[in-house]
Amino acid sequence: MAQRRSHQKSRHGCLECKRRRVKCDESRPVCANCARRQTDCEYDSSGPLRWMTDEPSRSPRPLSDRQQAPPSPDFSLLGQFRSNNSSNNGDTPLPPLNLCDLELMLQWVNETYAVLSRSQHTEDIWRTYVPEEGVSHPFLMHGILALAAVHIAQTRVPRASGDNNVQASRDYLQIAVSHQNQALALFREQLGDVNPTNGKAMFAFASITVLYAFGFPRTPDPGSTAVGDLVQAFVLVRGVQHVLSQAMSTIFEDRVWAPIRQVNEYDPTLPIEARAAIDQLHKANEACTRQDPILHDSALYQEAIDHLADLMAAINAGLGFALACRWAIKLQPAFVDRIRDRRPLALAILAHWCALLIRLQDVWFGIEWGTRVAQEIWYVLDDNWRPLIHGCMEQIFGKQYLMIER
Repeated sequence: MAQRRSHQKSRHGCLECKRRRVKCDESRPVCANCARRQTDCEYDSSGPLRWMTDEPSRSPRPLSDRQQAPPSPDFSLLGQFRSNNSSNNGDTPLPPLNLCDLELMLQWVNETYAVLSRSQHTEDIWRTYVPEEGVSHPFLMHGILALAAVHIAQTRVPRASGDNNVQASRDYLQIAVSHQNQALALFREQLGDVNPTNGKAMFAFASITVLYAFGFPRTPDPGSTAVGDLVQAFVLVRGVQHVLSQAMSTIFEDRVWAPIRQVNEYDPTLPIEARAAIDQLHKANEACTRQDPILHDSALYQEAIDHLADLMAAINAGLGFALACRWAIKLQPAFVDRIRDRRPLALAILAHWCALLIRLQDVWFGIEWGTRVAQEIWYVLDDNWRPLIHGCMEQIFGKQYLMIER
């Protein structure tokens, strides 16, 4: 018969443990049992203190037992900590951690913020100071988490790699929609009162909303078109510009946020191929003016082409999506109407914008938008207008673009 392992009796335990007839660990000044139960812990002063006397001898344990059963850490000390400012000593249970939101915030500070950052000077603003504003303004925090969820759904989860991944992508998109709906409800309440207190948060959320509108995947509906979807995004961008303009005045007064209003300098000189494409568009505009000098608004098209040339130079210098949005903001409403009406020259100009969107390395949605819209434009234009977009179609699809069926 195996010999029963001896154990040490608690002979000098606290009075409370003796009263309850439970083993006391004899920790001073509060034993583990009393710390856990939050009761007064008192010792009999007449008894010897265990920690002042020699350890009593114990029967030796086999080495294998000591290896298999390492001593557990004693956390009794932590039970003694109390907050002086809390009446309930920290016993009020906290809500469980929202690990999903924590994941989305990690996504923001690791990757998503960079899409909005034009340069190293604005990285800290979008990565650090914008989330700090979100702590005080819930609509901004919801917007941050919504965009991060879309980013994960579109990049981290491969949508074409099995049913599980497709469902995961849908789950993140649903989370994004929930956060964005809450953000918009709170944001609308403050639209009429942009002030120094909420101005930076309003500016950041308006910028995030533009990116959300472009980044959220479109599911083609019956009757919808790629060009029509893009026009809706352009209309949103122009509407947000009003909020951006109001909020920008509050940023002027903040030294930390000052880089937001600065535009990086770049060489306006275009590469030879880009210059040739712009010249072609100008010549087409002149030809349309000669054919219909009354109805064709030459100045409207010239302005859009000039802004396109400026955007080409900026992207050639390495600037990102913010400049592509600026082109949409600068578009006159009348020009957007001509895109909506499928005017050939307006569509040709838009096709060149799509080719630039493809080149942007800092946006995950550039390829999807660029290919969808450019392909639709190719279908709409006839053989008289297609030569205007040969170059940008080759940039987007490669030389096989000529094989695209009508």
